[in-house]
Amino acid sequence: MLRRCFPESDLPVAIAKYVASACAEIASAIDYLAPDILLVLGDRHELLAAATAAVIARIPIAHIAGGESTEGVIDEQVRHALTKMAHLHFTSTFEYARRIRQMGEEAWRIHVVGAPGVENILLGELMTPEEIVERFGIDVAGPTLLVTYHPETLTVDHNLTEQVNALISALREFRDFQQIITYPGTEVGFQKIISAWEAYAAEFPNVKLYKSLGSRGYLGVMKHAAAVVGNSSSGIIEAPSFKVPTINIGDRQKGRIRAESVIDVPCRKEDILAALRRALYDEQFRRQVRQVKNPYDPHGDGNVSGRVVSVLESVPLDRRLLEKKLDFPSPKEVACYGS
Repeated sequence: MLRRCFPESDLPVAIAKYVASACAEIASAIDYLAPDILLVLGDRHELLAAATAAVIARIPIAHIAGGESTEGVIDEQVRHALTKMAHLHFTSTFEYARRIRQMGEEAWRIHVVGAPGVENILLGELMTPEEIVERFGIDVAGPTLLVTYHPETLTVDHNLTEQVNALISALREFRDFQQIITYPGTEVGFQKIISAWEAYAAEFPNVKLYKSLGSRGYLGVMKHAAAVVGNSSSGIIEAPSFKVPTINIGDRQKGRIRAESVIDVPCRKEDILAALRRALYDEQFRRQVRQVKNPYDPHGDGNVSGRVVSVLESVPLDRRLLEKKLDFPSPKEVACYGS
C-alpha cells in the first residue's frame, strides 16, 4: 500500500524529490485508509509530506514535539511550519507550549505531555546487556561512548567534512573506550559523515559503526554509556533521564531547553577534548549529573502516550477542530502560561 521511499543521494535536489515522492505515497495511503486524524512526531522534513497530504484531504493533524528550537538545521523551519498546519499540539515542556501559544495557536489546542523518548526510558522495555551482546556484539560492561553526529543543514556544505574530522581527532584520544557510532539521518551531506565513520571504524578495533541499533538497543546502550557525544537530540532529551552526561557539539541543537548534564561545545578538537575530559573524569561534574532533573519529563511520570491518547479520545472531530484561527495571548497570559 505504501511504497518505501529513500533519497537517491544526499544532494538537496534528491532529498526534495524524495519528500515529493513521499507526499504522493502518503496521499494514496490516506485515501485508502480514510483516517480520522494524523499523528506526527518531530521535525523531520519527511513530515511535511505527510502533513501536506493530510491538509489537502481535510484530515486533522496532531503534532508531537512542537515549539522546540534547533537553530542549526532546517528542522527549525519544518517544525514551525508543522505547528501552523497542525490542529492539536502535544509539547514536551511548558515553555514549548508557551511558544506555540505565542505563534497564535488557540490555547485549547495545546497540551503539555512530555517527550516520548522519556516514556521509552521510564516505562518501556530496553535491551538488557545480554541482549545487546547477542544482537550487536557490544559489551556495555566496558567503558563506552555513544556517538551520533548529524549534518548541520544550515551550515555551508564544505565545512561538514572538517566538522566530522575534528570530532574523530578528539575521539582518537580515547582508545580505552569502546566507541559505538550510529549513522546520521538522511539529510544533505549525510553520506560524507558515513564515509568518514567507515574509514575511522576500519582503523581502530574499539570503534564500532552501526546503521541503527533500534530504539530498544540504542537506549539500552545509552543507559550504560559513560557519555553521549555528538549533536543528536537524544543527548538533550533522553540522556538526562539516565544521569548520563552529554557532549553536545555545534549548533544543531542550539535553542533547545537542556539539563545541566549537557556540555555545549563548538566543533573544534580541543573544545571537544576538554568537554570529554570533564564529562568522564571531573568528579564534581559527575556528582552534579547524578542529581540532574530532566526538563522533558514535566509531570515526573513519563506517561506521555497516556496523555496523548486521553486528548485524542476526547476531542470532537468536528468543524471547530479543522477551522483554525489566529488567537494571540495577552501579555498576562504569556507571563503565567503553564504555571
